[in-house]
Amino acid sequence: MDEFIKMLDKNLEYKSHEIIDDTIYIKVESNRKELKCPFCCQTSTKVHSHYKRSFQDLPIQGKKVIVILNNRKMFCTNPDCPVL
Repeated sequence: MDEFIKMLDKNLEYKSHEIIDDTIYIKVESNRKELKCPFCCQTSTKVHSHYKRSFQDLPIQGKKVIVILNNRKMFCTNPDCPVL
């Protein structure tokens, strides 16, 4: 299953999956340790919060596939960032 998830994005890590009725729920997590601020482009490792996103992928053997992504939002630590 991990190879399948890596095909979607190399920065995703497979956590678990569950089949309920005609739907496969796949839980994944971002494995990035640092992210760039979209405004000043400085990298940060300081975690602000966690959030979940979900998206639908192509069916597998006639079952709907929903990928649930557990992601992190980071604080920008640059004092010169235009958004701060």
